[in-house]
Amino acid sequence: MISRAQQILIKRAQKEAGLDDAEYREALQAVAGLRSSTDRAMTDRHVDTALAYFEAIFWRKVDSGVLQPACKGESSRDRYVSSAVSSEISQLESELGKLGFGAAYCAGIRHRAVQDATDLPSLHVYKAALRRTLSAKQKAISVGKLPATADANLTV
Repeated sequence: MISRAQQILIKRAQKEAGLDDAEYREALQAVAGLRSSTDRAMTDRHVDTALAYFEAIFWRKVDSGVLQPACKGESSRDRYVSSAVSSEISQLESELGKLGFGAAYCAGIRHRAVQDATDLPSLHVYKAALRRTLSAKQKAISVGKLPATADANLTV
């Protein structure tokens, strides 16, 4: 079952795509095999597929002149993906913090990886850099090359 926040994203995407209730349920049936976002069988994969589908409907309607593009240029799916990436980054930073590599260390990784950019592609690059660093630090600790809790002032 998906979270309430994910259900809200789906309904927001429905509204942005200009779908009435019948069209919405038909679209959910087509992409997820379900007729409601509250169905317990709805998964994260279904959410991603539904959001992508609704986004495609939205842009097709924009291209045909039926709808006007959003001023921000950011869709529900963009906000969902960005939120998920930010959450994963926070978790990775937290894990590094538990090993003694605090906020300053993570800021150094971010600066070296993406020069402090905050757009979605840069967040993915930063997340990957954090994953590599965390894996390397955990491996170094497991083989005894680093103490279980490192000095937070280590350089990147």
